[in-house]
Amino acid sequence: MGGEQRVAAQHWFAAAQEPGRVCPRNPWLAVALSVCPGLGQHYAGHIVRGIAVYVALIVLSWLAAIAFMHVESKIGIVFLAVPFVATAWIVYDAWHCAARQERSYRLRWFNRIWIYAAVTLFLIITVNPLMDKIIGGHVMRAFFMTTTAMQPAVLNHDVLLINKLAFPGRGDLALIDFSGGNQPAQLSRVMEDQLIRRVIALPGDTVEVREGEVWLNGARLDEDYARLPAPERNFGPAEVPAGHYFVLSDQRAVGIDSCVLGFIERARIGGKITKVFWSWNFDDGAIRWERTALGL
Repeated sequence: MGGEQRVAAQHWFAAAQEPGRVCPRNPWLAVALSVCPGLGQHYAGHIVRGIAVYVALIVLSWLAAIAFMHVESKIGIVFLAVPFVATAWIVYDAWHCAARQERSYRLRWFNRIWIYAAVTLFLIITVNPLMDKIIGGHVMRAFFMTTTAMQPAVLNHDVLLINKLAFPGRGDLALIDFSGGNQPAQLSRVMEDQLIRRVIALPGDTVEVREGEVWLNGARLDEDYARLPAPERNFGPAEVPAGHYFVLSDQRAVGIDSCVLGFIERARIGGKITKVFWSWNFDDGAIRWERTALGL
């Protein structure tokens, strides 16, 4: 393209975005812009509507995730469809808004390509990560299992849901989080600084591990979830201090737990594991559909 043609194209491009210029809205362009939810409505001249549908999508998605986390039966899978249905409706609404817009539509101050780009970047860089941090840090988050330490309850390559609003009790699965610093030296043997382990003893309990078997407050603990034996695994007897917990892996022969780390501070427990969200069998290259929405 020659210099004169480039200048002419630049002038045309600038004029095409000039506020007040008549420029009918293209429904299919509104659909394309909906890759960023709400931007299609913005393009169609409904900026407030665009903001509203974006906020509604975030709220509905997280409410659906929370509902899925708390519904014990597999009917909770229905909630997984909510974000996809809401997104499809937003795309249709963007098309509808643009199609119904008057042919004499005059460009407004927000109908500029650089504004569309700025909005998209703003959401990607600030709003989306902030929402993930708030929700993931205080409400719920996902955890990808990469060990066999908790089999058969939790399989390698399970994606687990962690309920940040619930604290695990005795027998529950918990996230043990050492990512905040002061990581025990024993964890240098593993890549993760976060572990999934089962809460065995609470503050005030007396706990002992004899060759992998657990004795709690003087009585042998019946553990149908545990895989024994592990004759080298011994601990205590000792009383669990206030504000601390005793956790073990279900596969007593493997996994770093309180037999190695000692009692775990309450602040290290990052939430209760409530459900398998999704699972992948890497050996067979297939999804384990039977584990989807499986309660733990």
